[in-house]
Amino acid sequence: MTQFKKYGFYKYQVEAAETTELNKQGIIVMPTGTGKTFVQAGIIANNITNNPGFGIYVVNAPRIMLSYQLLEEFFKFNINNGIDARYMAVHSGKIEQNDLDKYRSQHSGFDFSQISSTTSPADIKDMISKSKEANQPLIFFSTYNSAIRIEQGRGNEEINIILNDEAHYLVQERFNTDFNEIETQRKYFFTATTKHTPSDEGLGMNNKEFYGEELYVMTPAEAIQRGKIVRPRVHIASTDNNQLLSKEDLEHNLSKVVINSFNEHSKLLKKDIKAKMLIAASGLRDMKVLIQSTEIQDFISNGGKFFAVASDQEVNNYINGQKVSRKGFLKQLQEDGANPNQELIVIHYDILTEGIDVPGLTGVLFLRDQSKSKFIQTFGRVARLDREDRKLIENKTITPNDLNLMNKPYAWIIIPAMKREDDDKIANLESLIEDLRDFNFNPVEDIEPRDRPDSGEGEDDEDIVPEDSSLRRAISEEIESFNHKIEEERIANLFKKLMLTPLNEKDQLPTI
Repeated sequence: MTQFKKYGFYKYQVEAAETTELNKQGIIVMPTGTGKTFVQAGIIANNITNNPGFGIYVVNAPRIMLSYQLLEEFFKFNINNGIDARYMAVHSGKIEQNDLDKYRSQHSGFDFSQISSTTSPADIKDMISKSKEANQPLIFFSTYNSAIRIEQGRGNEEINIILNDEAHYLVQERFNTDFNEIETQRKYFFTATTKHTPSDEGLGMNNKEFYGEELYVMTPAEAIQRGKIVRPRVHIASTDNNQLLSKEDLEHNLSKVVINSFNEHSKLLKKDIKAKMLIAASGLRDMKVLIQSTEIQDFISNGGKFFAVASDQEVNNYINGQKVSRKGFLKQLQEDGANPNQELIVIHYDILTEGIDVPGLTGVLFLRDQSKSKFIQTFGRVARLDREDRKLIENKTITPNDLNLMNKPYAWIIIPAMKREDDDKIANLESLIEDLRDFNFNPVEDIEPRDRPDSGEGEDDEDIVPEDSSLRRAISEEIESFNHKIEEERIANLFKKLMLTPLNEKDQLPTI
């Protein structure tokens, strides 16, 4: 018996979760913003409900910050559904329990929920013993690198379920080295984008013996059509003098490019929506240059919030000149992201790419080229629906195609207007367009600046981003040509398949 409908799951979330009731292992593919964490919490909650008392559950993630967030969201999900459990984080981070205790006291009748953290197998063994004695379920939240400690501390006790978030990380040997040694009755792998290797016996997610079959797959285009995420729109950010930048120009004028991109992006939004721009940095240098720049200091002085996060101690967890704890950074970022009146610029290299839920982000500025999986994960941070739009779509007041009625109809991908000086840059731009096609991207319509009619009487010309024909010719037409090239290659491959595959009367021709 499943409780998924009772948990308030959407129909597709019920479908995804129920596949795990029929299979002991497998892969769940869902775009960022469609509720993967909600589904995972429901899987464990459903098992606890059907098998009350002691049991061991493990939730793995690639990074400590994401593990923090998963613990918090699972904890709140369980509290809201009347499920009491014990929790232990298995990584080098520390758990700040006060906020969770406050939530528990306000939303449940539970007197106490034990929450602790360790990297010691002895502590893990002791927690398992106490949970078994109290006949309570125990949920571990671990990083992939620390998960082996649970195996070392569990003794003869079986693990009921292992859930692996952002599972595409397991394709990397540094995350997968000890992982295969962990035994469990059931295990599932959640990701927004699968990674395959040439061999189906390697670390890639096409290794069915390790990962199992793909149990449920939702494409980005399906998520957009269902009104679960918003579609992409490319914004080509110009410079002060509307000239194309070289790589050297970008390095010497980074802070000006960032602020100019932010200001242009702001003008594309509705007047009551404040811009919240994520930056995918090319490295630590980008962060340090921005932190020290007068442009960012002016942005802060005018009421903006500037966040930077890195493992480097000089940057650390930086908010408007202050360094805070990683947990405090995430909490403040979520609060400011949810504030419709707050302007934000957030820069990172990799830490915020996977799984971190930051509401309100409107666009992402790419200062570096990314692999397909990194691009999809990064784009997913800004593709989340506006909260009011979500309510209207769920109430069927509007549809996902009523773009003019939505507060946030698009997630903007911001690209500096740079010279395409080498083959690598051209190849990376072409790869970007190919990735965007998964999101129903149309380069004829979905590029800013685009052709606009003359403003009529009463329109505010300052809110219109001026079209610059040289930029459009230099980049927009290049993007459109890539799109045509991709389409031509797709058709050519289909015809090639037709020529190489013998057909009989029962065979159907591929759809072009």
